[in-house]
Amino acid sequence: MTGFADLLNVVRIMEDGDLTKYSFKDFLAKKVALHKDEIIISESDKQITWEKLDKMSDLIAEDLLGLGVKKGSHVGICGANSINWIATFFAIQKLGAMAILVNPILGVSEIQFLAKAGDITHFCFGACVGIKEDAETFLREICDPEKSTIKFVYNILNNVDIENRTLSHLAKVAIDSINVEKDDPSVMIFTSGSTGVPKGVLLSSYNMLSAAVCGVKTLELAKDDVMCLVLPLFHIFGLVASLLVGMIENIKIVIPDKVKAEPIMDIIEKEKATVLLSVPTLMLMIASSQEFSHDKIASLRYVALGGAPVSEAQMLLLQNKFPNVLFYIVYGLSEMSPVSFTLKNDSVEHITKSIGVPTYLVKVMIQDVISKKECSVGETGEILVQGESLMSGYYKTPIEKQDFDEKGWFHTGDLGYFSEDGYLHFAGRKKEIIIRGGENILPGEIADAVTKLDYVTACQIIGIPDDTWGENIGCALIIKKGHEFDEKEFKESLKSSLASNKIPTNIVVYESFPLLANGKVDVLKLKKDMTI
Repeated sequence: MTGFADLLNVVRIMEDGDLTKYSFKDFLAKKVALHKDEIIISESDKQITWEKLDKMSDLIAEDLLGLGVKKGSHVGICGANSINWIATFFAIQKLGAMAILVNPILGVSEIQFLAKAGDITHFCFGACVGIKEDAETFLREICDPEKSTIKFVYNILNNVDIENRTLSHLAKVAIDSINVEKDDPSVMIFTSGSTGVPKGVLLSSYNMLSAAVCGVKTLELAKDDVMCLVLPLFHIFGLVASLLVGMIENIKIVIPDKVKAEPIMDIIEKEKATVLLSVPTLMLMIASSQEFSHDKIASLRYVALGGAPVSEAQMLLLQNKFPNVLFYIVYGLSEMSPVSFTLKNDSVEHITKSIGVPTYLVKVMIQDVISKKECSVGETGEILVQGESLMSGYYKTPIEKQDFDEKGWFHTGDLGYFSEDGYLHFAGRKKEIIIRGGENILPGEIADAVTKLDYVTACQIIGIPDDTWGENIGCALIIKKGHEFDEKEFKESLKSSLASNKIPTNIVVYESFPLLANGKVDVLKLKKDMTI
């Protein structure tokens, strides 16, 4: 794919061989052949082996065949993390269809929009908000032919009776006859859409397994590791960095009943989980929980944080709360994840102030936003990436509107710089730059100053429209329990570290930030609260 194969003899040594050469269909078959009796997923009191996962996905694939799913079909999958979600994902892959991952908190109109955007014809649903509220109305409306392309629905939470039901000969022949290649588009993930219109990111099994191999090489997991899966599987971080990394390494993956601090701590304690990939907000919630205890999280060895920036003060707080945990910072995108990782024996400075070094098989360049020239060390510009885990493109988007340049670099829209030692530093989003009175202000600088205040647990800095200045600086805060917030004192305490034009003007205090289903802060809700 890269053209280097004829020049360099590159060999990856892995227990199961080079798994990136397989489609997901063949990946599962390979795992069953080698590890069929080993437990791979645990949820509540249910555990399944590779062989049982294979049988479940066969039977679901047979059901989907009956609904008309075939190679190339666009099949939506929407629901909370579960064994059945994972089995349905592999069922879709066995048929050579494309799994289109849908956020389970979306409403009817949003799903109708995504259905048209992704040409979804079949919709596999599990535990999602619309079903809980009014299942009959929800299913009828998402199939409205005037507003949606969905024609068939399938309940993934129905019991898949692998003990008493066998795959029919006809279905087996049909499934076996479908040839799926590693470069076929197999997954469409929508960008979060919290600040704009979602775009469909097209990924192949080769893209995602290559990305997972990058995570494997960095984390250096052991046979007895147990991964607690808290990140949503409809998101690239959950699907690739959690599920696929765990599957490649063949470690047990446990799914908590709810993605909240207390159930997560309970499952870590019960299952002796050693690995957790999370977003900073969730880890801070666990750290500040009234039920937090070192005994509950004593088994944890590795925690990788991504999805949102973490300040130095927040990182130091987490390291204090989890003294025996090795923290990694990971940076990635829906279009390519991971891009960079901090390393196993990194200094506190690297962990708290950088987003690591470009990972295996990934190239990164910093480009000046105005001149489009490559930036020197220490100069902030846009982060550009290339690599085998990079998406093939956005679905139904003209070439001139794709975020690739003529040299094949993908423009992330993120700002950053390289330090002298080769570490990448995140400096914010191009579109998140606050332009106040004609001056560009980076939110990260303000966030660092705010989170150094001893009573601040977390903050979010965003631009708020203003008739005079163009934008003012909005600050959403979570403060320590028992502290009485004084806005005047807050602003005064920032004067020693920030220029007057960088001190927040619109300030709102929260007990907890409103979140999207992927764990990221709902920036649009914050902005709305600050402009009232």
